[in-house]
Amino acid sequence: MATGNMQSTALLGTNDVSDVSAAATPATPGFRPHRITVDRYQRMVDCGIFTEKDPVFLWHGGLVERMTKGSRHTSSLNKAYKRLDRLMPEGWFVEQDGPVILGDDSAPEPDLKVVRGLIEDYETRLVTARDVALIVEVSDSSVAVDSGEVLETYACESIPVYWLVNIPKRRVEVYSQPSGSAKPHRYSQSEFYGPGAEIPVVLDGQIVGNIAVDDILPRNSE
Repeated sequence: MATGNMQSTALLGTNDVSDVSAAATPATPGFRPHRITVDRYQRMVDCGIFTEKDPVFLWHGGLVERMTKGSRHTSSLNKAYKRLDRLMPEGWFVEQDGPVILGDDSAPEPDLKVVRGLIEDYETRLVTARDVALIVEVSDSSVAVDSGEVLETYACESIPVYWLVNIPKRRVEVYSQPSGSAKPHRYSQSEFYGPGAEIPVVLDGQIVGNIAVDDILPRNSE
């Protein structure tokens, strides 16, 4: 999307990336923001109101804008995609920057996600949280958002495993065992993998391979 690289649009009237939900709060007392559902958002896309050239997606009922990816982000994203794709067993595929339906008010576009089934299975419908085994967000300038609101949303929607590629800290954070709808929304297990370590790729509770952290992180951390 990348979800981890989201910023509020002028439609939401704020430039604060740390609290997207607050972006929808009206400045004038007595007025309420108009919330958009996934169904309505998708109909707007189908009607051509939003096209593939519009850098927006739906997040908690409001429209947010994707930030431009930097070179380190792009490099790590491409390397992670390449290595994940190599490990996919039959019946799974890796999708980059595609939407995933979360609840009735969000359709973010994660950097990467591992989806159950065949690509052809989704020609007439969008991927939902139930179809996803793993989401990967590459984070450079947006670590606070990706490790905060984004993580909580994925945990709430029971995304089984969430990888946060933390470029500034040069590590991959792996979160599992989501809380689901129970509060607080969080993952009860977290493991951090630094240079020299290998990350197990887990699909439906089974390890299908490992990826070296050094094969994902950019060589230059500056």
